[in-house]
Amino acid sequence: MERKITSHVTKALIISGLLLVLDLFLQKQYQPLPDGTRYMVRLVLVFIGVLAGGILFSRQSGGNRSFSEVFSHGFKTTAAIAFLMALYTFIAVKYIDPPPSAADMETAIKSYEQQGNALHEEAKKLAQEAAASRWVFYVSVSIFATVIPGVLGALLAAVITKKRA
Repeated sequence: MERKITSHVTKALIISGLLLVLDLFLQKQYQPLPDGTRYMVRLVLVFIGVLAGGILFSRQSGGNRSFSEVFSHGFKTTAAIAFLMALYTFIAVKYIDPPPSAADMETAIKSYEQQGNALHEEAKKLAQEAAASRWVFYVSVSIFATVIPGVLGALLAAVITKKRA
């Protein structure tokens, strides 16, 4: 009888679902939510999720997997999580979260002016461009905050699981 191995996509959907629920919960509980808290939770949860997924993959296959197969499975899981979280972040920043307030825009304009290399109109234009493309920054951070702990979790899972002889 062949063993049923849970797909990396299924694991990624479960981990991403947990991340989304936890992120939404933290946003409702703590207004405003410090970004460090949001990403620290993501780092830990992705690391533990991918680590557990790699160990589960090895156990479901009876320990009959090499280092590269376990790492590959963990990396595919990480890539799927990163994609789903980047998609969620894009939607949240672009359509759900409110745009920067007038006070935030004034602060950005003053910051550009204090640097000394922009006049008021140029600083205003730079602040508007930054506000319009802020999703790029947030999606990049989201991918980075998912891939790094995921790769480390996949690597650790590949190291500690039983290998075939």
